[in-house]
Amino acid sequence: MPAEQKKLFSKDNQAGDKFNYARKLFHLIGLVIPVGYFFTWLDPVSPWQFKETTRSLIFWITGVITIFFLVIEFLRFRFKLWQDLFVKVAGPMLKGKELNKMHGSVPYILALCLVVGFFPRDIAILSILFLTFGDPAAALVGGKYGTIRFYNGKSLQGTLGGIGGAFFSGLVFLLLLSATGVASDFVLWDTHGVRLENWLTLCIGAISALLIEFVSHEGLLDDNLTIPVGASLIMIGAHALFAGQNLAAYFNPIQDLLRTIH
Repeated sequence: MPAEQKKLFSKDNQAGDKFNYARKLFHLIGLVIPVGYFFTWLDPVSPWQFKETTRSLIFWITGVITIFFLVIEFLRFRFKLWQDLFVKVAGPMLKGKELNKMHGSVPYILALCLVVGFFPRDIAILSILFLTFGDPAAALVGGKYGTIRFYNGKSLQGTLGGIGGAFFSGLVFLLLLSATGVASDFVLWDTHGVRLENWLTLCIGAISALLIEFVSHEGLLDDNLTIPVGASLIMIGAHALFAGQNLAAYFNPIQDLLRTIH
């Protein structure tokens, strides 16, 4: 990599780099998705009305952005002019290895599209929170205290820190959900008492979110995609098992994303 280009990237992409934190901070922008989804911000301003308008619009918007990003990736890998322009614009937010490989924003936006489109609202929000807070917590703890390293460069300390970050972010959300009485199958308690199946689902989801990093790959299947989608699948599987429900009932029908209400 030319020296003038190398300055645009983090030094060596190790956990603990200042660049690493700036990159993780970018994920916080994604919080607008679960917040907007939960409070249905797009319902009153949309010219189209669906069964769940905000969910459908988030699905379509993030889907279009994903396609746009994929086109940019196609062009920059084949034409030097596009690559040079891309590096000038996005270089400060890239890892050095992403110069010749797909950058993490593509699987990130795709993950938002998939979890919002096809999974229950609260499962989708939990999975986004796991990525938004668990991944940076793992980088922070691993960068400062990581001494026991695995084959992929991740540390035991970082993984435990990430699980803690994922769990507590999910816990805060479900506590607020339960305390405000919002209708949900995933509250931590109700008039019948403590909902043990939801506590177990939260714990399993938080643990699985960070363990999924060990089977993630570079490119489209990196942890920006595998954590939200993988954790969502594991959580609905766990909840269906504990609650004795049909697994198919957890998936949002695709026709709801397509059909407008007149």
